[in-house]
Amino acid sequence: MKNWRMLILGAALTASTAFAAPQVVDKVAAVVNNGVVLESDVDGMMRSVKSQAQQAGQQLPDDKTLRHQIVERLVMDNILLQMAKQAGIQIQDDQLDQAIANIAAQNKMSVDQLRSRLAYDGMNYATYREQIRKEMTIAEVRNNEVRRRVTILPQEVDSLATQVSSQNNASTELNLSHILLPLPENPTQQQVDEQEDLAKQLVSQAKGGADFGKLAITYSADPQALKGGNMGWGRIQELPSLFAQSLVTAKKGDIIGPIRSGVGFHILKVNDVRGDKQSISVTEVHARHILLKPSPVMTDDQARQNLTQVAAEINSGKTTFAQAAKQLSQDPGSANQGGDLGWSSPEVYDPAFRDALLKLKKGQMSAPVHSSFGWHLIQLMDTRQVDKTDAAQKERAYRLLFNRKFAEEAQTWMQEQRASAYVKILDANAQ
Repeated sequence: MKNWRMLILGAALTASTAFAAPQVVDKVAAVVNNGVVLESDVDGMMRSVKSQAQQAGQQLPDDKTLRHQIVERLVMDNILLQMAKQAGIQIQDDQLDQAIANIAAQNKMSVDQLRSRLAYDGMNYATYREQIRKEMTIAEVRNNEVRRRVTILPQEVDSLATQVSSQNNASTELNLSHILLPLPENPTQQQVDEQEDLAKQLVSQAKGGADFGKLAITYSADPQALKGGNMGWGRIQELPSLFAQSLVTAKKGDIIGPIRSGVGFHILKVNDVRGDKQSISVTEVHARHILLKPSPVMTDDQARQNLTQVAAEINSGKTTFAQAAKQLSQDPGSANQGGDLGWSSPEVYDPAFRDALLKLKKGQMSAPVHSSFGWHLIQLMDTRQVDKTDAAQKERAYRLLFNRKFAEEAQTWMQEQRASAYVKILDANAQ
């Protein structure tokens, strides 16, 4: 989902026009609904993939197989870009600028340094910007559509949170590569048997030392196939449940599979493993306040002066904080409790209120503080450290469930879009 954030220095997989040689007449490689994929796009990506593979020392399959994978990638991109156009999805320049700034920062360089590096690698910056815009557009349309298909029940969150807390490898992260051998929507038994046999052959080859990346580029239908199937780092609970079950005891270098799912057979390689486990403790504050809100009958300055007078009376012992809050505070949620706000994280409060509160010592009262709600007198009554591991585990469980279901639904949804689109692949040699 975040591939457009990754800067591949030296070559960008889909920045085809940066490498495409000038052509007098372009040819059509594929017809996609009311659009086309051009031979120049395919040729450009071929050069880009080969350039990247050479830099990474990655083996590639023969040109015919590589071309098939590239055409399928460009066809899918074309389908999603057409959907984005129909939905009116556009990436504005300020969004694009921020994304490129993030890419530069992730690679520990400024935007100017990024531009210089792209120029050094022979890539036009304007072309690079438009490629990032395209990747962001594709991600936007896919995310919008797939999110609607993801449903998470509270009991699922509770169950996974319990599982996470009971596992020693709850926070384990895996770097995986993936091969997907697809099956049609209603496969025949022969189709299932043939793909399963092929999957077993590939597992045997991978375990025997064959280059997994080359196998992925040659056979996989996964969107990451042209990157050697590399999925990057992810927590075990973020993976589809079928994968997670098989990876609980996984070690670096393991080949897992074949695993059958609704879309085909999967093979995984564990490139690396990392992770640690720790409890989460946060500081909570017990505070109370008196709130006065400026109004037509009380100016902003009068509200501040009134609280200054109240503070003097509390300090002199003429009244107590609780009594003054009950009589004067205009916060209906806390006035009857003597201004007591209970225990809470400081982050839940208005920034000005929070900042003033964090400067107080236990028992200390602030000077009048202005926030977006009005003027406050604040007293810090106590602080405590609270173990929020359980709450954090539930929050993490929700994120993991969402990521897992999103990944599963995204693959299914993309296959549905490919199947429902009109696509005609043209023979390059026949043109």
